[in-house]
Amino acid sequence: MTRTGELSTLLAPDLVDSWSEYQETVGPEAAREDSDAFAAGIYRKGWPHIFPPPLFSSEFVDELSHAARTVVGLLRAVPERVFGGDFAAWMEFQGLTREESELLTRSLNKRNLQMASRFARPDFVLTTGGPKVVEVNVSAPLGGMNTVDPYVKQFRSSGYFRHLQEAGYDVSAPEMRSIWGEAFQSLVRPRQSDGRPVVFEAIADSNDINSGRQAFEKLVGSFGFAYANGLVQDLDVRADGVYYEGRRVDVVFTMYTWLETRKFVPAEITIGLMEADAAGLVDFIAPPTSALFDHKANLELLTSDSFAECFTGAERDFIRRYVPRTFRVTEETAPEALADQSRMVLKPGSDYGGRGIVFGDRVSGEEWSTAIDAAAAGSGFICQQRLEELWTGQGFNGTEYRDHYVCLGPLVFADKYAGTFVRWADAASGNAVINVKQGAESGALLAGHAAAVRRSS
Repeated sequence: MTRTGELSTLLAPDLVDSWSEYQETVGPEAAREDSDAFAAGIYRKGWPHIFPPPLFSSEFVDELSHAARTVVGLLRAVPERVFGGDFAAWMEFQGLTREESELLTRSLNKRNLQMASRFARPDFVLTTGGPKVVEVNVSAPLGGMNTVDPYVKQFRSSGYFRHLQEAGYDVSAPEMRSIWGEAFQSLVRPRQSDGRPVVFEAIADSNDINSGRQAFEKLVGSFGFAYANGLVQDLDVRADGVYYEGRRVDVVFTMYTWLETRKFVPAEITIGLMEADAAGLVDFIAPPTSALFDHKANLELLTSDSFAECFTGAERDFIRRYVPRTFRVTEETAPEALADQSRMVLKPGSDYGGRGIVFGDRVSGEEWSTAIDAAAAGSGFICQQRLEELWTGQGFNGTEYRDHYVCLGPLVFADKYAGTFVRWADAASGNAVINVKQGAESGALLAGHAAAVRRSS
């Protein structure tokens, strides 16, 4: 599945040509039927899925797991190491508005800070020099949670997987459900209630109310919770608890982002839920505190020489290996961004879904200058060193092999690796944003290895 010899340990070396061998064994038509059956079995509207999947080496998966957990740990250390516990200074560094800072300040307590980085997904783009972190998503709702386990399960029902087994190979991936559940349950406090405790999946945008609800209902149900969902704005916070349509709610799980919080949720609703959590009336998972760890400007704190003394020598070596130079766009840094246009990518600091990204080498000098001037005049934008020599994997679309750029999003729940959300984009499409909303295909990372090798990841 790769054209080059770079990163020879990235893919499982014995399985690079396994799909071609499968086609030769069963014939092109049977292989195509297997691919169609996989697509039908995992179908999700608007989410194209990778098949056949690239099979990575166990050694690479171990490296990715370690890198993901390490970078999340470094971000968790930022408030104390860099700012000495001065959260106001951290918020000022990120360029937050007064309203944002006031709400986040209200969220700062021991429990909320514990919850803030409990659910994370660093995104690594693969280059010929290894995986590089382009952002770290820190939030209760993470893309990939509805993909990883179903993808692995569906793959294990494929003819291709049976072919690998017959050839003496196996594939492995963590069970995301159990690792997520352990992290989730650690935040749910014992509470007297009649029947099963109720988890309320809170939505902020009314247009999103019917999107993907069944998967989360099944997930929390597998841990013994009853389920309800609706707009967070419709919750009724009372002196004796939190209710939805007259039904007592034990856990409020925020299935919305910081961006949606700012856009749709009045501050008094968030404050009311945080106060109810502090009083033990409900478990509010998770308050907006995670937004502080989610901001892309934090990567400047890791990569700038100005903050190098906040990290150990080993940590600085790790950062140099995995994290590209990143800096906030301000009046002071705008000249560097302008001078290095062809080597820079402009990004909004707290947006998601691949929106608002501008590649310097894909726009005119005038367009780049306008974008940088606008970013410097406002707040919350970063520039990141563009990654060179992206690694490509070859994907088979039923008729031919095509090169794809790859982005890996390892899920980290309470410091444990829970599997990886894989996205890849056709290199010939010209779209360098490897995101499902921008047309990429998705899947889960599978480690391929001899069946006798037992994997614990």
